[in-house]
Amino acid sequence: MRTFATSVIERRLEITATHTTHPYEAGWAEEAVFFVQVEGDHPELSVQAQISPDGLHWVDRGRASVLAADDEIAAIDLANFGGWLRLAFTGATPERPATVLVHLALKG
Repeated sequence: MRTFATSVIERRLEITATHTTHPYEAGWAEEAVFFVQVEGDHPELSVQAQISPDGLHWVDRGRASVLAADDEIAAIDLANFGGWLRLAFTGATPERPATVLVHLALKG
């Protein structure tokens, strides 16, 4: 039997500059999917998955996903990621902020 868990990583967080989500320890899981939702008007956002062996030192994993200004949701799949996960956002500014909601679904 596999274990499944879904967590809210960010809830209606307004970002106005480069931002990284809270780190999440997921070493027990074999696969992960980040669901990134954007509310309202927003700029084009680049969303990069990052992994870490200790929650302190981070490296990009895979290619960045792009949420176009008319996109509302994106899914970012990960496997073979080690212990810690987070996302890095770029593209929001004080003049053009973005409000994001991030869920992380894990299976292992």
